Amino acid sequence: MSTVVAADDQASPGGPAAGRTPWPRTAARRARRSALRAWPAVGLYLSIRAVSTAVFAILSAGHGYAQRGLFVFVDSGWYRLIAEHGYNTHLARFGSPFPFFPLYPGLMRLVHEVTGLSVDVAGVIITWIAAAACAWALYEIGRLVRDARTGVIFAALWALMPSAVIEGASYADALAICLSAWALYALLRRWWVAVGILGFFAGLTRPTANALVATVCLAALIELVRRRGHARDDASGGAVWRPWFALVVPPLGMIGYLAYVAQRMGSLTGYLKAQKQWGTGFSNVQNVLHRVHEGMLGTAAGYQNYPTLITTALLLAVPVLIVLLILQRVPWPLIFYTVLLAAVVYASIHVYTVVPREFLALFPLLLPLASSLAKVHRRPAVYLVLAALAVGAGWYACYVPIYAGGLIP
Repeated sequence: MSTVVAADDQASPGGPAAGRTPWPRTAARRARRSALRAWPAVGLYLSIRAVSTAVFAILSAGHGYAQRGLFVFVDSGWYRLIAEHGYNTHLARFGSPFPFFPLYPGLMRLVHEVTGLSVDVAGVIITWIAAAACAWALYEIGRLVRDARTGVIFAALWALMPSAVIEGASYADALAICLSAWALYALLRRWWVAVGILGFFAGLTRPTANALVATVCLAALIELVRRRGHARDDASGGAVWRPWFALVVPPLGMIGYLAYVAQRMGSLTGYLKAQKQWGTGFSNVQNVLHRVHEGMLGTAAGYQNYPTLITTALLLAVPVLIVLLILQRVPWPLIFYTVLLAAVVYASIHVYTVVPREFLALFPLLLPLASSLAKVHRRPAVYLVLAALAVGAGWYACYVPIYAGGLIP
């Protein structure tokens, strides 16, 4: 389970190849080639999301979504407030704005000021661009780990996950997952400077970026130990300062924001206190097992319906999928990131049916299924199944808040 580096991309920007070609030009050529390879995956992803969104729009007509905005859910209002007024604690009757990290609302404000669009529309535009870019990253990861067809199906499966409607909503999730996916891809390529920059911005987007930051820091530390005593450039990753950059820079984004919250709240544990205002935080293992047991009985949150059953099924399936990742010898950074993030999700369950949203970031779990589907020779059958699942994803997005009494958070 070693880090994967493709032969045609071993030289990192600024490494040995930089003596022959300026790295911006090399990076631009690499990006163009990647975009040409990835367009089928991105196109399939956007097609699936378009079908799901259309189904959601049709089924939710008359239930208030058209009036308030099809992609504007509960947390969207908080991102709007932060984009318009900053972290003003006097604007809301309940809760705290501090659990919402600053990069996404900051981009909403920037797009609003540059284009004149409303901050809600700006948020949706950012989300869809980030989601498409994430599909691109998933394709490249799938192609690197397995092959191009696996990459295409990998991106498509991410569009079909429960709560995939969030991938088009005015939420920070798509941006955070996009940054994480590209950071992991850069890590597999040993592009240490890109890893550092992407990890830094991911840490400013959502708290779940802690799993990514830990992964890239561990990988950079391992690389530094491997290179110990060798400060010169080498063909496997460039100058020795680059892994140091990937080790030091990624935590700074998250640490900086947590320090800001601590200063505003007047406490080193200010962020945890802000989370408690929402009733969120870390549970204990006994509580998690109790919730899963309730879900298996169909009694979680006091009702029996598809969201409860799907959430329970996901919680039970994740350990199995992690074992499959290990058995298929997926590169260790993907496994480590997945295990760490899964542990965070399991330990912080609050609203039971919201768990599938958090699992959107566990995209490496889809690799075994994508690899298996890529081996199916009847391609029309695969795409027919994907189309049917796209319709189902749109129905589920409507079913959760309207018919099941659950939440699209």
